[in-house]
Amino acid sequence: MDITPRSRRLLAGALALPAAVQAGCMGMQVHAHRGADGAPENSLSALRAAYEGGWDGVETDMQELGDGTWVIHHDALTGRVVQAGAPQPVRALDAGDWRAARMKLRGVATSEAPPFVSQVADLAARHPGQALNAEIKAVAGCADIGALAAELRGGVGHGNWFMTSVSDANLRCARQADPEGYLGLIVLDPRNAEALGSNRLTRALSSRARAPRLDAAWLARVRDEIGAPVGVHVDARTLDDNPALLTDAAAARVPVFVYAVAGDAALATSVRRARMRTGYWPSGVVVDGAAAAFCARLD
Repeated sequence: MDITPRSRRLLAGALALPAAVQAGCMGMQVHAHRGADGAPENSLSALRAAYEGGWDGVETDMQELGDGTWVIHHDALTGRVVQAGAPQPVRALDAGDWRAARMKLRGVATSEAPPFVSQVADLAARHPGQALNAEIKAVAGCADIGALAAELRGGVGHGNWFMTSVSDANLRCARQADPEGYLGLIVLDPRNAEALGSNRLTRALSSRARAPRLDAAWLARVRDEIGAPVGVHVDARTLDDNPALLTDAAAARVPVFVYAVAGDAALATSVRRARMRTGYWPSGVVVDGAAAAFCARLD
């Protein structure tokens, strides 16, 4: 059976996956976080290296420019990774500005221009065996998300792509545009607020926050409100503090992906604990380092 974002099944010992596993990591998908290391994050060179490496998929981020063009970029502002004059909202730029901008690697400008979604779709089209895991970072209207889905559908072609977002509203719009495709709801753990930047506010938020509660009723609401096939993408701390999540998700046929703000070692420890508790591995993980190195941590 072809396991793609348009086709789901439950696997023994692991939850449903969006593509055939290549990394050989306990049946889990292993996706490269913003591309391979050694190139600017979310750059075309980093994403190309990830597709050519040992990962099962490539995780990236999508923002919308002021003229409606969709581009690959994580932050709401330029400056950290993309140099486009003085730091400014991505929404303040147009396609011409984006072509003129340059990627930064460890704070130093390079000669590489930041990519458009269309370029990454063309790249993904050449790798049908690996998933494009694309997060909608911007909060956008249904018409704009519909245009994004059409661009991915037409550009990637083979169907091994899916969209995620922290916004359930974004995903409801995505479901209208893509009735059969897998969608992933990213659950932010407020205890990780300080990871966004250490200051008095984020330290206060982190110290007072509690883990999100992800129980069977919550999973049912996600499935009903967004529509299947839908999964949840959670931080390792969230997985640890919801010990029945994988069991409940397996019963609900909801895939679970896990990432870790604290890094790959913390992620490996968390998914091992979850396996011991429940007998399940997550559907997949999003890692910062090499797939083989992460998988070796699970032995």
